[in-house]
Amino acid sequence: MKKNIIYLLAMLMLLGYGCRNKNKYADLPPELAELCQNIDKHPKKAENYYARANYYYLNKEIEKGLADIQTAIKLQPDSSKYYVTLSDLYFAQHETDLTEEALLKAISKDEDNNEARLKLAELQFYTRQYDDCGKTIDAAVQRQPHNPKAYLVKAFMLKDLKDTVGYLRMLQLVIDQDPNEVKAYSELGYFYQQQNDPIAISYYQNGLKVDPKNVELHYNLGKMFQDMDKFEEAEQEYKTAIGIDSAHIPSLNNLGYLYLDDNFKKYDEAVKLFTQVLQVNPQFVYAVCNRGVAYEYLGNYVAARKDYEEALKLSTNFEPAIKGLNRLDKLQH
Repeated sequence: MKKNIIYLLAMLMLLGYGCRNKNKYADLPPELAELCQNIDKHPKKAENYYARANYYYLNKEIEKGLADIQTAIKLQPDSSKYYVTLSDLYFAQHETDLTEEALLKAISKDEDNNEARLKLAELQFYTRQYDDCGKTIDAAVQRQPHNPKAYLVKAFMLKDLKDTVGYLRMLQLVIDQDPNEVKAYSELGYFYQQQNDPIAISYYQNGLKVDPKNVELHYNLGKMFQDMDKFEEAEQEYKTAIGIDSAHIPSLNNLGYLYLDDNFKKYDEAVKLFTQVLQVNPQFVYAVCNRGVAYEYLGNYVAARKDYEEALKLSTNFEPAIKGLNRLDKLQH
């Protein structure tokens, strides 16, 4: 009987410990709680620390992530992917030298780890080590010819080096290999937009087929239409951008400016849009002055003068505001 009682007490203690062990993570997010419990169950399993390190990285808890990935590396020092995560955590701390060291270590552990090689190329581009960046990209492409990410990094590098022909050729190669790479469409669209070439429209539209909620693409397309005097198309793009991001200042301001045009004359709407801009950024002098213009067109000269004067407080000798005040002085004399 005594033995049975002792056994029962022992079981109850174990069950109680198990409950307490679970309950100690009750306040954590479920995903993190599960990761912690896995480590409790298998404290010598490197993969568990690696998984939690990635969780901490994604949730910007860098110090905790570093502690976990370093534990994983101690337990399994030959795993290339652990050094890639270590590099991500170091880069989040702006430790570029340590980032490079971790990536080189990852490559030394696995020569075919192209993820590490591409991250190294990106780091070398970021730190303007262009010769090394080119060599790293060549090594990545040699191992994996179908490599749109490598060509995208090379495109940005060539852009910095003022090699326009090479830059455009690389971007086109990126799209040929990955028709869903929005950055390439955006870059090509913006390049041709700067040349006032209507081909920019097709690049922006192709990018939006992949990512219909890309605010910057809608804005750039709207600006392209506006510059081509296609005002209704521009209006639609700005409205779409604002519908996605109600605080997108460039779209709010440009749509307001569009409504000042004789093709629209929506002055009340313009006032609302410029006011929305100023709720996001009260220092945006163009919106202050443009709202003054809208008030002027509405005949509200008191409000217009107030905005022009406010614009001059924000930017001394701001010419559009000076011209606005001069117009008002002529009207009121």
